[in-house]
Amino acid sequence: MFWFSFQKKKQMLTISEDAKERIDAESKKLGQTQVLVLTLEQNQKGVGSVLVGFADKTNSDSGLIRWQDESTKTLLSLGELRFESGKFYFYPNIDLEWKKTPRSEIQKIISNYAFTKEPIYLEAKEFFRLRPILSHCLRREGILSIYLEGNICQLEIPNLTQEKEEKISEDLLTYLSSLYASPWEE
Repeated sequence: MFWFSFQKKKQMLTISEDAKERIDAESKKLGQTQVLVLTLEQNQKGVGSVLVGFADKTNSDSGLIRWQDESTKTLLSLGELRFESGKFYFYPNIDLEWKKTPRSEIQKIISNYAFTKEPIYLEAKEFFRLRPILSHCLRREGILSIYLEGNICQLEIPNLTQEKEEKISEDLLTYLSSLYASPWEE
């Protein structure tokens, strides 16, 4: 009998052909193989920005990208890097999947991006503590409570309609694509 260990599906950052051509052009221009250095920084409001720069390729670089750190690699590996109009752009590829639960008023949403690192449970009166995009959405759609843990979001919402689901999904996509370090308003 053979035992096969379970391996998680590895995500790789998608790099457009235009971006690859730009790396090649920079390498030829400088006469040394170049890699892109991806850094994630948060502004004063907590919105994440992906900064892209060139660096000489070293022995420790195994591909076209050098990551700021492992957490940046984990987060940005789910996206796509493109070179358009003379600039590099990062596009997160976010998936949201709504799942039914045994209780009709509880909705479970699973994403490929993490909502939070630590588990969070809040009732409606505490929503003001969250980022404005989340706080406004939860109050507007009449959500009674929220539970966040990793890539799971559970909402207690009576009378979920297709329209509410679409609005909530749109706001969650905006929140996740903003690459916040945490859901808390700081």
